Amino acid sequence: MLNGYKFKISYLNEDKLYASSNPKTGHYVIDINNADNSVAFTLHNTVKMEHIKFTLEFDYDFYDDAKFFANGYQSWSLSREYSKTDIQKGLNFLSKNIEYFTKASRSGDYNFALYNNKVGFFHSFSYGYIRNEDTIDLFGSLCERTGYTIIYADMVNNKIIIEKDLEGLTLKAGKTYEVMNIFYCKEKYNTAFDNYFKALNMPSPRIKQKVGYTSWYNYYSKINENIIDRDLESLAKSPVKMDIFQVDDGYQTAVGDWLSVDPVKFPQGMAKVAEAIHNKDMLAGIWLAPFNAQRSSKIAHEHKDWLINDEKGYHIMAGMNWGGYYTLDFYNPEVREYIKKVFNIVLNEWKYDMVKLDFLFSVAVVPYGNRTRGQIMCDAVDFLRECCGLKLMLGCGVPLFPAFGKFDFCRIGADQALTWEKNNYFTTYNNEIVSTPNAVTNSIFRRHLDGRAFCNDPDVFLLRDSNIKTTFEQRKLLAKLNKIFGNLLFMSDNIGDYNEEQLKVFKDTLDGAKKQVISAEYKTADLIEIKYLENETEHQLTFNINTGAIADGSID
Repeated sequence: MLNGYKFKISYLNEDKLYASSNPKTGHYVIDINNADNSVAFTLHNTVKMEHIKFTLEFDYDFYDDAKFFANGYQSWSLSREYSKTDIQKGLNFLSKNIEYFTKASRSGDYNFALYNNKVGFFHSFSYGYIRNEDTIDLFGSLCERTGYTIIYADMVNNKIIIEKDLEGLTLKAGKTYEVMNIFYCKEKYNTAFDNYFKALNMPSPRIKQKVGYTSWYNYYSKINENIIDRDLESLAKSPVKMDIFQVDDGYQTAVGDWLSVDPVKFPQGMAKVAEAIHNKDMLAGIWLAPFNAQRSSKIAHEHKDWLINDEKGYHIMAGMNWGGYYTLDFYNPEVREYIKKVFNIVLNEWKYDMVKLDFLFSVAVVPYGNRTRGQIMCDAVDFLRECCGLKLMLGCGVPLFPAFGKFDFCRIGADQALTWEKNNYFTTYNNEIVSTPNAVTNSIFRRHLDGRAFCNDPDVFLLRDSNIKTTFEQRKLLAKLNKIFGNLLFMSDNIGDYNEEQLKVFKDTLDGAKKQVISAEYKTADLIEIKYLENETEHQLTFNINTGAIADGSID
């Protein structure tokens, strides 16, 4: 499959545009290394190159019933299989017009990937596949450190185009740079992904499954010591042994000021909370957005030189959460020391065992420092692992390839909402917004990462009756789907309020049953059919992704 390609490189030299498909010119030599299941292109340039673009293109005969899997840009980005008649939607007219106020494009790839809103045209980040019945053609990058790999599938015109995101990179004369390294195989689904991760030399994740609690999806940032103590006490009496109790956003006085704990909410401090969790025989987890500082934070006011700026010298607003937040330049030695200090205190003085690291995409919303987005993100994740040592790390809001083999757990979908049905406002915002259907979709179609790249976090299941708008049948379905497709199984309820039926579902979800997915696919535009084994018994479940209604099968 990889033998029939055509490559093209274009670049600026002394303000003149050059483009060529030759492996050797007076300006460069491209070494092409063809292996059994991969091809790599290494550029040796003899002149200065700016605004470099590199693409690989070849023909592919898409059958009418073929499916293309598009892996979204980051954890929250919608990821699913598409057919020839589908459209991969980007930001709509409304989103673009309110971009100034929302920064909606910053969390996704809308500013550097192509959404043409045409039928049968899709793109996928770092890897993707074409499925014909139970066999897939898998294409995957073997290195994103030099730049993100974007795989475009034009199913109408029967083309595959693979592009390297090299924005922000300038190569001086005499450099050597790997501009693309692509793996390919044609196998059954699981065998193909086994082969891909073997080619990546990826070690198996050290964690197979953990279960626990997070404070976010009941109280959000409105937490305090009394709430945490109450839910901790209830969880300690759980009929199922719980592994982790995680304190989420809301303990700090501002995002970025991590060591400034709110004295009203947590008068005894966060070390005391970790001690209480340990006394209940659970691991203590805590939430951080390590590369961010909200506008009102002390760190943003006192260390403006720590913030990433745009070409005009203005601080880059990475998003509007918490009233707007900036990104710290972690290449700055002072920033690195500050972040290391935070982790040292949280992990070694407060004695937390796990950190949930959120909004990580923001560190590379723009390329800077003569680095591509891919390099920045890979360097950032390496730095986080360096800071955390052997402590457990849960990644969230992160482009997935840089997270492979670095995080113990990783979110693979959007945040769950307290409703199932999509809110019209959210569907017009971006593909990363809070959405139960999107979260479930990603859990299903990114299942291949679990146990290979990390332990999949499908987000939470919620069974409580208060502060929630889903029906109990929808809650039961979500719990079952999390059980089938995830291995970090978190909830956010005070289980002391559960009735007998809720306790029954709770125990079933966390019973540690052996499960195996046989197949999962869209049968119509709304219906997803899943075939799976649970304790070696085969089940089939068909449900409406947009309503959470079961069309066929049972979850009882």
